[in-house]
Amino acid sequence: MAHETKLVKLPDNRHLAYAEYGDPEGVPAIYLHGFPGSRLEARLFDLPARQHGLRVIAPDRNGLGLSDPKPGRRLIDWAVDVEDLADNLKLERFFLIGISGGGPYALACAHKCAERLDGLTLVCPLGPLDQPALLESMRWPARINFRSIRDTPWLSNISFRITIVPLTQLWPQWIYQIMLGMAVPPDVAVLNRSTVRKAITASIREAVRQGADGVLQEMSLYTQPWGFDPAEITIPIQLWHGTADKTVPILHGLTLAERLPECEMHIVDGEGHFSLPIDSMEKIQRQLIGNRFNV
Repeated sequence: MAHETKLVKLPDNRHLAYAEYGDPEGVPAIYLHGFPGSRLEARLFDLPARQHGLRVIAPDRNGLGLSDPKPGRRLIDWAVDVEDLADNLKLERFFLIGISGGGPYALACAHKCAERLDGLTLVCPLGPLDQPALLESMRWPARINFRSIRDTPWLSNISFRITIVPLTQLWPQWIYQIMLGMAVPPDVAVLNRSTVRKAITASIREAVRQGADGVLQEMSLYTQPWGFDPAEITIPIQLWHGTADKTVPILHGLTLAERLPECEMHIVDGEGHFSLPIDSMEKIQRQLIGNRFNV
């Protein structure tokens, strides 16, 4: 199903791209995609959003997809863009869903504009990678890339600009095959579905549309201090994590849940990084809106 991409002009004249899924007349929920990802990732959750009357608004982050870059940005700055997007769409209040690498950005929004949120759900969220234990818990490709962008950024610049990003622009399936090859069994079952393959490869290709700058900036931001303390976020948060997740191990979710004052942790036995959001999104969305509207 094709979904029209729209652009909003921000106060500083940058453009932010987004796509909408679910029920166009439904309750608004802003979806923050993972990494590497784009607005196209949210098409996987179109059907459950329609079932729950949820209007899913999925923006591309700065320098990814069709959103203009923002040189020198900090992770916390994303909250300003999300508020500007909500203002443009005339949304006084909205739900927020942060998946994987979108988790830190969702928490930045919760820290800055909590009064506008009807609810926040994190699904297999990435934790603060400036904490050594969380970086060490990840698989070797992620550890190598995040260490490199932190310690030897010149090397990351060379490898991503000359090889990784150009290859991904031409053939995003190669990253998908690596994901599939390293996946735990519940993730393999999901990643082998043609609809999932099409959606994720399209999202990955779109993420690198503008080249390596946005990707390298995202990676660098993940390794730096977030610029706010999650302990200061006082709104209720739903956090879902699978015990079989090896992409973002459950230690990340547990670490965040322990730090967040009002966090309800949902530990899902035997689910992986892809199987949990894709197969359980109906349940996750029901929990998100149910806490607000008692349905």
